[in-house]
Amino acid sequence: MTLTRKMLDTRYAWWFHGKHNTEQAKEEILTLFSDEPDDIHEWTEQDIYEQSRKIIARWDSA
Repeated sequence: MTLTRKMLDTRYAWWFHGKHNTEQAKEEILTLFSDEPDDIHEWTEQDIYEQSRKIIARWDSA
């Protein structure tokens, strides 16, 4: 699974509700999850959720 900007702005918009520095968090998330890690592996929804949660929390407290 990969993410797009549209997905972050619609399907996952609730992740960013009431958070600070959301644009920076979105850019970091897209850098990590806009492509699969390689030809054999793919990101799971759990991978994306857990890492995104950490990124958003870090940017929210920055």
